[in-house]
Amino acid sequence: MGGANPSRRRATRGPLGLSSAVLIIVLLTPAASAWASNWAPALGAGSKAEAQALAAPSAPAGVSAACVSPSLKEITVTWAAVANASTYTVYDSTTSAGGTYASKATGVTGTSWTSTSLAANNFWFEVAAYVGTKWVSAKSAPSGETTIASSAPQCTQP
Repeated sequence: MGGANPSRRRATRGPLGLSSAVLIIVLLTPAASAWASNWAPALGAGSKAEAQALAAPSAPAGVSAACVSPSLKEITVTWAAVANASTYTVYDSTTSAGGTYASKATGVTGTSWTSTSLAANNFWFEVAAYVGTKWVSAKSAPSGETTIASSAPQCTQP
């Protein structure tokens, strides 16, 4: 067998004498480079350095709360849809319209949410809109006060 090793292959060379099997050429036309220079990613607070393609959504408007079942002590919160919002988070406070709000429901996909049985207290609600999972609006203006009482009438709104 005349000294040649059949398992050994000779490297092939590309058009410019390169031995790379893949040659990638990127061409930018003047119009494409002008377009690219006008685009700048923006990073949102809490984005963990992920580029933001859309502006943060606006805060939901028209948030209201209404008693839907006084005997079950349930309140339905409604609001106007926000453009590009995929989900909403509903918050409540029992101290006042300017109090501290706690998350009651996350991932709400519609424009309303109904509570489960609530304890006797006064309630105010706020809503925030999300685009995807990272971009959140400011919270809405608070709803009007809704009161769940321990005796009849169990659910009232001043």
